[in-house]
Amino acid sequence: MALKLLSDAFEAMQGAKTSDELRVEMERFAKEMGFERFTYALRISAPSLTPQKFILSGYPQEWVERYVAKSYFEVDPVVLHCQHSSLPVVWDEHSQEGVGKTKEFWEEARSFGLKSGLSFVVHEQPGVSGIFSLARDRTLDLEGQDLAALIGRAQIFASLLHHAVARIDLPRLLPQSAVTLTARERECLKWAADGKTAWEIGQILDITERTVIFHINNVTQKLGAVNKTQAIVRALGLKLL
Repeated sequence: MALKLLSDAFEAMQGAKTSDELRVEMERFAKEMGFERFTYALRISAPSLTPQKFILSGYPQEWVERYVAKSYFEVDPVVLHCQHSSLPVVWDEHSQEGVGKTKEFWEEARSFGLKSGLSFVVHEQPGVSGIFSLARDRTLDLEGQDLAALIGRAQIFASLLHHAVARIDLPRLLPQSAVTLTARERECLKWAADGKTAWEIGQILDITERTVIFHINNVTQKLGAVNKTQAIVRALGLKLL
């Protein structure tokens, strides 16, 4: 059953064309795994780019609005964990300790039926990461092999979902992710990243200084950068070099 569920999810997300279709698969998977709530948050924080967030949520809308209004992402232990670790995190009322705003966060989350859950972080490329969470209003009463099996299935689903979101929504959120550089543009930018001047790059590649400048200007425009330095940073962040 678990294998068929993941197989069906894979096929559905491979063929999905919209975020709404992905949300349907998230809801189906969550219910099959015994969870009433689910959410996925994509965070984009590539070097020199304005940080962006994209959310597909099955959480109560009021909770989502309060979460944003109160900037709970700054104290949410799950988010903080996922920023520093690739390991999944299991959370329930026994692990929901804290003081001040963290304590307030957990108390309010429980009031919306988010008493226990699982969260997974997935990385697509440098600066682009996603967090997939399953939550429910009762204790997560699994342990040992049963818990390990649930974590394994959810981790696979999280990876499938993340790559589907990256395919469908990332080009819109981060237009530079769809940029392609020619071989000559990459060569010029790589040498520029090493500190070479346009004249020196021209000597190395046996082309004119003017041609080097032409290629670097093209890259700068493609990446929406304001200068050569920012173009290098963005290209590195997007793994174009």
